[in-house]
Amino acid sequence: MYSDEIELPFDSIESAQDFMNVLADTILDAMKDLSHEHHTAVRDGLERRARAIELAQYKAKMLSCYVHKSRIALNDLRMLRRLILNERLTLEKAMAAGD
Repeated sequence: MYSDEIELPFDSIESAQDFMNVLADTILDAMKDLSHEHHTAVRDGLERRARAIELAQYKAKMLSCYVHKSRIALNDLRMLRRLILNERLTLEKAMAAGD
């Protein structure tokens, strides 16, 4: 398989941002489900299950924080890319005007 035939899942910062947005929404949905399951386990007196769900909630919150930080980093990279490309365009325009 040649390198130009390999499809990249994130061929741009924007596609990575889209993925992170979907992941953030999925985590939020999972956290809502876990909260409901936790209330059910506590109501039914299933202490071990409730504690396991608490651990899952904690891990989901950690993941949510990582996703949030990654979204910020991707946004920063997107803005930096725009600044870099605009500076290049300005330099190219200045060089073209000098000719």
